[in-house]
Amino acid sequence: MRLNYEYDFGSTTELMVKVVSEFKSNIKTGEVGILARNDPPQIKCSKCDHLATRICTECIYEDAGWLCDDCAEDHKCGEEMLLPVVNSPRTGVCGYVG
Repeated sequence: MRLNYEYDFGSTTELMVKVVSEFKSNIKTGEVGILARNDPPQIKCSKCDHLATRICTECIYEDAGWLCDDCAEDHKCGEEMLLPVVNSPRTGVCGYVG
């Protein structure tokens, strides 16, 4: 099953959600359980092979804004343009930091 969803808090992020599996639960009424899990994507730094930890809000539109800690230190746009990479489709959108 797939569905499209528009996530909007002043700027729209379009999502395509896909069900990859399902399971029967033994959770009883009133108990807490995991209903869904969002595994974070493994995004590589635009400059090297390490995992990205920062995103440049200027360079992301050129598909070059993903940076590891080392590459972020020398990034031309400056530290004020960098946001942390968080496990959300809104990473880098409108100052979203999770």
